[in-house]
Amino acid sequence: MPAEGWNAERAVAAAATRSFRGTVWRVHWREVAPTDWRLSLRTSGRYHRGLDLFAPDQAFPALYTSLAPEIAIWEMVRRSAARNLAYLKNNVLSELEVDLSRILDISDPAAVGLTAADLTGPDHRPCQELAAAAMARAYEGLLVSSAALPGLNLVVLPRNLPEPSPFRVLRSTELPLDRIAQEQREEASGGDR
Repeated sequence: MPAEGWNAERAVAAAATRSFRGTVWRVHWREVAPTDWRLSLRTSGRYHRGLDLFAPDQAFPALYTSLAPEIAIWEMVRRSAARNLAYLKNNVLSELEVDLSRILDISDPAAVGLTAADLTGPDHRPCQELAAAAMARAYEGLLVSSAALPGLNLVVLPRNLPEPSPFRVLRSTELPLDRIAQEQREEASGGDR
């Protein structure tokens, strides 16, 4: 929970801006293009506001990517655990090259007056407020800690992207479901000891 008096707009205004050029990964349904963000408007998430909880004038999309393939995979596994591994069979891992000039770097949460728990915990409001403030200041994305594994995610704010698209799709591959299932079994059996 942010400290009393914390304000996302002031925090974003005081934070440093950086560029990001590199490779990111994204797990997504195979029927959806690797850079298609439109499904994010269906339901709210950590760094976006969907139409399930917000009025159309308050909703905004995000495209979630990770700086390492294993982070992208485990972000999806974490969200899919309630469903099951069969759900993941409809997903692929895409590798993308991206070149963004205006990123809000909150890999250190203290830069915006928050803690790691504020950015990775179950209450998404501080993250959504940061993303809304970043949108208003024309940021193209946010560099944030992953809630699934140690490492970073790049959350892209599609409405602020320049034309032509700053993405280039390098490849899409099947998820290593056998390895994921084995790791989940090992984790479950280790918890029984």
